[in-house]
Amino acid sequence: MKSKTVPTMSKKDRSFVLLILGFLLFGIIIIADSTIIHSDSLYNDPYRFVFLQIGWVLMGLAGFFFFYNQDYKKIDKITAFMFGANILFLLLLAFVALLPCSSDIFFAPCINGANRWFYLNAPPLPKLPLLGVAGFQPGELAKLTLIMYLSVMLPKKIQENQNVFSLYAVATGLLFLLIIAQPNMSTAVMVAAIGTVVYFSSGASIKPLLLASPALVLLVVLLILSSPYRRERWLTQLKGFDTTDRAEGYHIKQVQIALGSGGLFGVGFGQSRQKYYYLPEVASDSIFAIIGEEFGFLGTALVIIAFSYLIYRGFEIAKNAKTQRGRLLASGITSWIGLQFFVNIGAMTQLLPLTGVPIPLISYGGSSMVFSLMGLGILANIGKDNSK
Repeated sequence: MKSKTVPTMSKKDRSFVLLILGFLLFGIIIIADSTIIHSDSLYNDPYRFVFLQIGWVLMGLAGFFFFYNQDYKKIDKITAFMFGANILFLLLLAFVALLPCSSDIFFAPCINGANRWFYLNAPPLPKLPLLGVAGFQPGELAKLTLIMYLSVMLPKKIQENQNVFSLYAVATGLLFLLIIAQPNMSTAVMVAAIGTVVYFSSGASIKPLLLASPALVLLVVLLILSSPYRRERWLTQLKGFDTTDRAEGYHIKQVQIALGSGGLFGVGFGQSRQKYYYLPEVASDSIFAIIGEEFGFLGTALVIIAFSYLIYRGFEIAKNAKTQRGRLLASGITSWIGLQFFVNIGAMTQLLPLTGVPIPLISYGGSSMVFSLMGLGILANIGKDNSK
């Protein structure tokens, strides 16, 4: 495969792919460092989490190279299949979410009060080697499929002088409501934001969106107020350390301790104290805090600079795309990766409430990893096409 694809890459495209691989390797190393104690305690295997992450990275790279070697101008059938299947999975989860959490539906278990996972080989089906019970979050897939669907359909609607806003509103609104039903507000808002970026990038009129904005803001406020858990997060954000008796306040305090302990140069690789059961979600949502503790301000600054270049390169690919579809795909995928990164950093630095949004390519997790790499494969494909 390399002999067919690498020679067609420009120098910028090669650096783009190498940067992605660098983030993946860095993430695996940090996950191995931060989870060894937890993994040994829970499973009597210090490397269980890192081996799972390696498996997800390999699956994601398979998706990356699959889409890298497709002609992005001819993905209509793949897009229709993925978007339709995604809606079906979300509908199933929304239905299960109506049932009591104690119902224990085998393919969509209730975890922490939410039905966000769909298991492909739940018992009594056999486990997969290395991965065990394989599942995914359809809400994470929705970020990719919405970008693909709007990028394929919006140019067609514009060319045919049809109602573009209604297409965007129905597709984005449907995914938003189905994900909210799980419930998973952070993912739902992220999906809506990504869809809006694609809509703006299409050049369609923003007047309908501006007219709908007050109602959308009111809806988000009502959703926050209607959930004690969401209210708790916003109270924690407003009061900070005054809420350390609450779980959210405790999480923020431990993040700040980790980042503050790192200073300028960090305490050294492998020397984190916060990974010893103090910091919640140590390898997923809070992995940036571990990076800050062990590598200091300079280490976190380097990660931010490297990610900023990745995002810059993505928008450069969008700018140079030869087709409107390519521009929309590249803009949507780059915005998705960039939004997730900066939302996570914002939560870790207390600029935003804790959201549960992981850092792409670095944080522990399967669904985000696999679907992010698939999206980046499409982005690299567009970059390759630009270089022809």
